[in-house]
Amino acid sequence: MPPRSYIITAVVLPVLVVASMPVTLGFSILFWYALFTAAGCILAVAGAFKIANGLRAPPWIGVALASPGFAWAGNKLFEIVSNDHSVAWAWFGMAARFAPLAAAGAALRLVETMSRPRPAFRIGYGVLAALALLVGAGMILYSPTFTKSQLYALYSVTVAVMLVECAAFIGAAVMITIRRDIERWAAVAISLAGVHLLSQAIRPYLFGYPTDETMFWLQPVVMLVGGAAVWRMGSVLRAQALSGQSALSLDIANTSP
Repeated sequence: MPPRSYIITAVVLPVLVVASMPVTLGFSILFWYALFTAAGCILAVAGAFKIANGLRAPPWIGVALASPGFAWAGNKLFEIVSNDHSVAWAWFGMAARFAPLAAAGAALRLVETMSRPRPAFRIGYGVLAALALLVGAGMILYSPTFTKSQLYALYSVTVAVMLVECAAFIGAAVMITIRRDIERWAAVAISLAGVHLLSQAIRPYLFGYPTDETMFWLQPVVMLVGGAAVWRMGSVLRAQALSGQSALSLDIANTSP
C-alpha cells in the first residue's frame, strides 16, 4: 500500500480540482493540467537520481534516467521564453528521440547489476545501439519526398524504439521492486504509466491522430502518479542505502579495539 501521505494527497487533489472549476472556469483546467504534468516530471527526475544513488550506481545512470524529463522541461521552457520555435523543435526533437534510448540503456544497466551475467544483456545493448543508429540515420536522411515504404520503415523503427524503451523501464521497475522489497504499487504504477505513454506515442503511427479527449486529460494524471511512484521507489532505496551505511559503521565501531 502507498504511504498515508500519498493516499491523502490522492484524495485532496481531486477535491481541489473540482472545487476550483466554478471559480475560475477554463483557467483552472489549464492550470491543473500544467501543474500535474510539471509535478510528475519533477518527481520522476528527482526520483531517478535517488534510485541511482540508492543502488550505488554510477552518476551517469541517474543523468540518463532523468534525461527524458530534462528534454521535456527544456522544450517547454524554450517555448515559453522564445517566439521562434523552429530551432527548439529541431534540437529538442532530436533530444526527445535519443533521451529515452539513453534512459532505456540506463534501466537495462540497473537490471544487469542486480542479475547474473547473461548474454541477453549484451543483446539488449546491441539492440539499443542499433536503434540509436537507425533513429539518427532516419533524422539525417528524412525528406518530405520519402515514399510510403520508406515512411513505413521509419515508423516501424520508431515503434520498435518505443517498445524496447517501455520493456526496459518496466523490467527495471519490477526487478528493483522484487530484489529490494519495494512496495508493489510503485512497480504497478510505473508499468501502467509506461504502457499508457507508449500507447499514446504509438497511436499516431498506427491510427493517425484520433481525437480522444479522455486520454488527453488523463495523461497529466498518469504522469503525476508515475512520477510519484518513481519518487517513492527512490526514497525507499535511498533510505535502505543510508540504513546499510549506518549498520556497517556500527559494526566497524563495535569490532574496533
